[in-house]
Amino acid sequence: MKKKLLIYFLFSFAALKAQNKVTWIIKDSVTKEILPGVSIILDATTNGTSTDINGKGTLFQIPDGENTVHFNFIGYKNIKHTYLFPLIDTAETLLILLPEQNENLEEVIISSTRTNSRIEDLNTKVEVLGQDDMDEESTVVPGSVTSILGDLSIITIQRTNPVNGNEAIRMQGLDPRYTQIMRDGLPLYGGFSGSLGVLSIPPLDLKQVEIIKGSASTLYGGGAIGGLINFISKAPVDSAKTTITLNASSLKEYNLNAFTSKKNEKLGLTLFAGVNIKTPYDVNGDGFAEVPEHKNVTLHPRVFYNFNKNSSLVIGLTSSYDTRMGGDMKAILYKTDSIHTFLQKEKTFRNTLDVAFSSALNERHLLTFKTAGSAFQRSIDYSGFIFNGTQYSTYSELNDFIKLKRHSIVIGTNLTSEIFLNDGSDSVLFHNYEYQTNGFFIQDDWQLTSKFSIQGGFRFDHHNKFGNFYLPRLSLFYKASSNWSVRLVGGTGYKVPNLFDFYSPSNNLLDIQSSVKPENSYGLNSDINYHTVLFEKLSVQVNEALYYTHIDNPVMTNYNSIGQKILQNGNYVVNSYGTDTYIRLSYHSFELYLGYNHTESLQETTTTYLNMPFNPKDKCSTTLAYEIEGKWRMGIEASWMGNQYIYNNQKVNNFWFLAAMVERKFRKGSVVLNCENLLDTRQSKYEPIVTGTTSSPVFKSVWAPLEGRVINLSIKLSI
Repeated sequence: MKKKLLIYFLFSFAALKAQNKVTWIIKDSVTKEILPGVSIILDATTNGTSTDINGKGTLFQIPDGENTVHFNFIGYKNIKHTYLFPLIDTAETLLILLPEQNENLEEVIISSTRTNSRIEDLNTKVEVLGQDDMDEESTVVPGSVTSILGDLSIITIQRTNPVNGNEAIRMQGLDPRYTQIMRDGLPLYGGFSGSLGVLSIPPLDLKQVEIIKGSASTLYGGGAIGGLINFISKAPVDSAKTTITLNASSLKEYNLNAFTSKKNEKLGLTLFAGVNIKTPYDVNGDGFAEVPEHKNVTLHPRVFYNFNKNSSLVIGLTSSYDTRMGGDMKAILYKTDSIHTFLQKEKTFRNTLDVAFSSALNERHLLTFKTAGSAFQRSIDYSGFIFNGTQYSTYSELNDFIKLKRHSIVIGTNLTSEIFLNDGSDSVLFHNYEYQTNGFFIQDDWQLTSKFSIQGGFRFDHHNKFGNFYLPRLSLFYKASSNWSVRLVGGTGYKVPNLFDFYSPSNNLLDIQSSVKPENSYGLNSDINYHTVLFEKLSVQVNEALYYTHIDNPVMTNYNSIGQKILQNGNYVVNSYGTDTYIRLSYHSFELYLGYNHTESLQETTTTYLNMPFNPKDKCSTTLAYEIEGKWRMGIEASWMGNQYIYNNQKVNNFWFLAAMVERKFRKGSVVLNCENLLDTRQSKYEPIVTGTTSSPVFKSVWAPLEGRVINLSIKLSI
């Protein structure tokens, strides 16, 4: 009997020794905030616990050997870790960082703020159209980014020229010249080159698009009064990959785009090549082309070289050749004659060489130097007026990113130049010009506490024609919890006058007079962001933004006493204020976006006001998508434009715009059937687009779609 008791005691003691105890502390992977109530469960058992108010949870009676522990919390990804018990060292509490449910597996890194920070950590509100969006858009609308940008409630795409089809971006109800367009952080799309062809960038060549709402002039100088849009090119991936898209539409538009990339330990290469062709099309049968003849060829190679783990070099070349021909359909298709005389021909050739070098000097300093030069040639031929001009633009910048315990500091200097040359057009009255701006900037992101941070910035610019500019900026960011965050941003900006912000070259356009002053602005932006997961399945994100922008000395166009075109400062101020709301819902394979924007943008004097033309005061946008992973994706989107005015407070009709698509995916690609403008909404249904005579047409301002319903079929191949 004593012998049996001894054996039982020994087995019981061994079993007791085989039980382990471990304590974990669970925190948010981004904010490092402790998470109470997290479930901790031993795999395939009922042995579990949850974290207390200090984020700590302890599991007892864990057997020896390999065991898996699950960590579950509403609003966060469920993760698991496998341990070998007994642990070698259990003296300290083990740390687990839980990622949020809606956090992408691949972090979204923002480059426009120059700190290369995660989007969740930013003091500045940045909206991102990411890689998934670009991949989808490359088959839906492969020829440009116009459609996907127009889906956002804060952005309005305006067709600025009814003849050549050029489009521009309005943000916060302001004129397109107040939105700064960049490619890979290079602001080279101003002046004579304007935004011509920028929205024709194919999505296949892009990694993401970063959108900053409100003034961003502290980091990038003049022009970013209403907002900033930065198109980020793709970088090479670990495995070689080639993607080809082919597209044809009911408007006889044809696209062939290809992107390939490859890299090894030190060297990486990417190459984009694309050809886009539109044949002229008279949609409403008035004898004039709503869709001009358009041919575009783009080539964009980039070389990436890593000297070591701390230093890298990127060299890129972008070449784009673009021809457009609009006007009388018979003149386009055949030749002009005594009756069909109106024909506008336009050719542009843009070449940009850019170089970026970065080196981590130590753990605290990242030194970056980038420089780029662009040559833009443009020729115009219409109604007997022939013009050729070239703009040379350069941008160079040196900055140091300093990372301290509670501070992230960017300090730098940049030089921007713009040279315009009239290439022998004797009939014009304006002359060559050269602008040069030297800038110095500093920005400090100060993390006061784990929840509250302040971002302060200052820029000093010296312009060779318009003098000095001082641009302070302040941002406050408070993240109350992993679900709630609040921002308040105030900043200043400026815009120097430029002839080509308003006019295409013509024979009665005068130089800018010395009396014309630069435009100055200040603005406030704030937003409240909330996201959570309901019922462990429904992801909800809500963002409510408010904004206000004030512009002094607004530049306007006019005519002098003998009918010559001039620029002058208006005797009014511009005030734009509004609200932007969006909700994103995700449930299993369904995604829903709901957006509403209301903007009052006014030209005000002490006694009167005019509504800013081409600003829909109310815009509603929605997108619903459904996906069967690896097989099908389908979606429908709708937008409503309401309470829009054109010149002299003339109100135009409200209208709806609907689109739908379906995609069938295969292992090596996909096929997409897409329809834009399902309701066939056209301005020509409300009013004639062209008045006057065949030989002397007068074109109305464009405030609604001209092309009507468009159906396209696209094929994507991945090799």
